[in-house]
Amino acid sequence: MKITCIVVLMSAFDFVYSISRGKHYVKEKVCQEYAMLGKEKFKAIGMVLYSQKFSTGTFEEVNAVTDEMVKLAETCCTENSSADCYDTGATAMSEMSCSKDSPFPKHPGIASCCKEDGLERKLCLAALRVTSEELPSLQESTNEEICQKFKEDPKEYSLRYFYEFSRRHGSIPAGLILNATDSYLRMVGTCCSLSESTICFLRERLQLKDSNHFLRLTSNLCHNQAHLPYFKIGLTAYYGHILNDSLEDILPITTHLQEGLSKCCLNPNPECLITELMQVKTVLCNDTSLSGKYRKLHDCCSKPPLDVLSCVETSESESPPQQTEIKKPTDTDLCKEGSATVLDKYFFEIGRKHNHLTLPVLASVFADIGDYIHKGSACKLIKKSPLEKIETFVSKTDGLCQQYKKLDFTVFKERLVKSVQEEMPDASKTVVDTKAKQWVEFTSTCCSRKAPALRCRKLIDLIVGDTRDD
Repeated sequence: MKITCIVVLMSAFDFVYSISRGKHYVKEKVCQEYAMLGKEKFKAIGMVLYSQKFSTGTFEEVNAVTDEMVKLAETCCTENSSADCYDTGATAMSEMSCSKDSPFPKHPGIASCCKEDGLERKLCLAALRVTSEELPSLQESTNEEICQKFKEDPKEYSLRYFYEFSRRHGSIPAGLILNATDSYLRMVGTCCSLSESTICFLRERLQLKDSNHFLRLTSNLCHNQAHLPYFKIGLTAYYGHILNDSLEDILPITTHLQEGLSKCCLNPNPECLITELMQVKTVLCNDTSLSGKYRKLHDCCSKPPLDVLSCVETSESESPPQQTEIKKPTDTDLCKEGSATVLDKYFFEIGRKHNHLTLPVLASVFADIGDYIHKGSACKLIKKSPLEKIETFVSKTDGLCQQYKKLDFTVFKERLVKSVQEEMPDASKTVVDTKAKQWVEFTSTCCSRKAPALRCRKLIDLIVGDTRDD
C-alpha cells in the first residue's frame, strides 16, 4: 500500500472533526484516495487509525465511527454532492460524538471537548488520543479455529483483527500496523484455502518472524517513549549497564534514539521511524571507543541496520556491575544551579550498577525522585530526601529480578514470602501476604525486557508509596 495513502487518510480521519474554512482541499484528497482504494480498503485504514486512537473503545464503537467516516466519503465524493456536504457531515459527526446516546467510543476526554462549541470542539475531538493501561498480548487461536472464523465471514474476521491488533500498538506509525495486518490476513487467506493448512501456516509464520520481532521492538520503544516521563535518562542508564560504559559515551546514542522516537512514533508514515532506527546503527557503530571495546557490540554492528538495537538489548553485560558505593548528591548539589546534570549522573550510576532492572523500572524510579526534588520550593523539601528509600527499593528489586529469572516460580514465591516475613516480623499474616503478593505481581510484570510501562509505574507507586510522606 502506498505510504502517501496512509498519510493523507490519517489527516482525513482527524480532519473530519477539525475541518475549517480554507481547508476544503483535504476533501479533494480524501475523495481521490477513496476512489483509488475503494470502500473496503478505505474502511480498513479507518479501523486501524481509530482503534489506535480509541484503544479503550469496544469493537462496535470503533466500527461505528469508522462506518460514519466511510459514509461521509461515500456521500460527499460524488459529482452531485453539494459544496458544503463534507463540512456539514463533519459537523454532524462532532455533534453525534457529544450526544447522550452516541454510538462512538466513550471516554472522559470527550466530555471535556463537548463543552466547547464549533471549531474549538472539532479541534479538541481531533486531538484526542486515549492513554490506556497496556492490553494483554493478542492470543492467537489454533489454525483450525482461525480458518473456521475466517471462512464464516472473512470481512468480519478481518475487521476484528484490525481492531484487536491496532489497539495493542497505539504508539507506533499506522503504516507499520497496516503492513503487519495485511501480511497476517494474506497468510490466513492463503493457508485457509489449502487442504494442508498446517504446513502453510508454519512456513508463512517463519517468513514473518523477523518483521514481527521488529514490530514488537518498535512498539515497546514507542510505548515507553510516550508513557515514561524520564524516558531519556532511563534509556541512558539502561544502556549504561548493557554496554558498561561512561555517561559521556552512552548519552549521544540514547539522545539520538530518543529524539528519533519523539519525532517519528506518532507519524503515520513508517519511513520516518525506520530511517531513524537505521541511523542509530551509524551513531552506535561508528563510535570506535565503544565498538572497539566490546566484542558483543562488534558482533551486533555486523548485522543489518534494523537488527542492531534488538541485538544490543538482548546481549548480556560483558562486565559485572560496579560494586562500589554510588556517591549520593548532597542537598547543596541538588539545590544549586545545574542540579539536573548532577541528578542525571546519579541516575546513570544507579542503572549502571543494577544490571537486572528494566527500562520502565529505572525511568519510573527516576521520575519519583526527580519530581519530588524539582517540586520543592527553594529546596525546602530536600530535608526529607527520598534517595535512601529509593536506593533500598532499587537494590531489592535488582536482586529479586535476578532471582525471578533464575528460579522456578514456586521456589521464588516461597523465598519472597519468607523475605517479607523477616522484614516485617511483627506484622500479621494478612499484612505479610498482601505485601508479598504486591512484590510477586511487580516482579512477574516488570522484570522482563518488554515490561509494560504504565502498569509498572502503578505497581512501583503501590509498593514504594509517596516518598514525601516519609
